[in-house]
Amino acid sequence: MTSRFKNKIIPWIFKWEGTVFEDDPDDRGGATKFGIDQRSHLNTDIKNLTAEQATEIYWSEWVKYGCEHLSPPIDWVFFNACVNCGNGRASTFLKECNLNPSKFLDAQELFYRRLAEARPSSRKYLKGWLARTEDLRKAALA
Repeated sequence: MTSRFKNKIIPWIFKWEGTVFEDDPDDRGGATKFGIDQRSHLNTDIKNLTAEQATEIYWSEWVKYGCEHLSPPIDWVFFNACVNCGNGRASTFLKECNLNPSKFLDAQELFYRRLAEARPSSRKYLKGWLARTEDLRKAALA
């Protein structure tokens, strides 16, 4: 695990994902803690998950998704989308943006706007999603 991942990316992810157990009925990922969702991690005790365990899960996903082969800052931008939108959607953004992190975030924001329009139960998340991508522009692209 790299120092940048552990000391910069993970604290940023935890800031946006939260560090407490949540079970929002409108969140299609199910119960979450540290952004680790029950749907994607069936054998994980989400309610009792520790920050260290969540960090290890995220590191394994960072490697699994090939983030270590991407240059900064697109590695972070891509990984954030994997966490928040899923690897499939993040991979689509990556192909569309031609490794340009600003264009990637533009595509992600457009996706969020369309999702909020198409799925009324998700509208309550739009302001937070857009604030998250804006904060990522400042944190990763500065």
